[in-house]
Amino acid sequence: MPGRLLLAVVAALAVAVVAVAVLVLRPGDIGTRAGQPDQGSASAFGRLAGFDVTVSDVHLADAAGRVAVAVSFRNTSSVQQRADPLDFTFRDASGATARPVFDASCPRWTRADLHPAGGARQSPRDSDAQQVGIDFGPVPLCFSVAHAATAGATLVWDPDVGFFGTPVAIPLR
Repeated sequence: MPGRLLLAVVAALAVAVVAVAVLVLRPGDIGTRAGQPDQGSASAFGRLAGFDVTVSDVHLADAAGRVAVAVSFRNTSSVQQRADPLDFTFRDASGATARPVFDASCPRWTRADLHPAGGARQSPRDSDAQQVGIDFGPVPLCFSVAHAATAGATLVWDPDVGFFGTPVAIPLR
């Protein structure tokens, strides 16, 4: 009986630690880490991951329509990183969000594995990804919006840099 009680206490403690870690380190949009205007750096466990995105050619809708940007990636870490168009969400000042849309004027790009410097011989992280060096882009991203998206527009980037990665809120100008 004491063995079962001890096991139950240890299990409850483990669940509590995981719950607190998830709430503290990955609480959704509340936990987005602010980026600098038009650029952001991925982080995991509160530390920079060596994976950056730069946003350029920003076209914000002044009415209902389309928001278009170009994104470029750079990997300065010691491991492969993945650039994926589905890691992005557009958020306007009211909090409304939009996922990327793809068509002839804004083609979907294949996700890419960015190799670390000197790591071109590493096995692919994703078998269906384009294998590139430390840099990738610029590539287009487009979003359909229901109303003007000028002041307070943010691009949220949520790359897969580990279990406790934090989304980056990148102010657009």
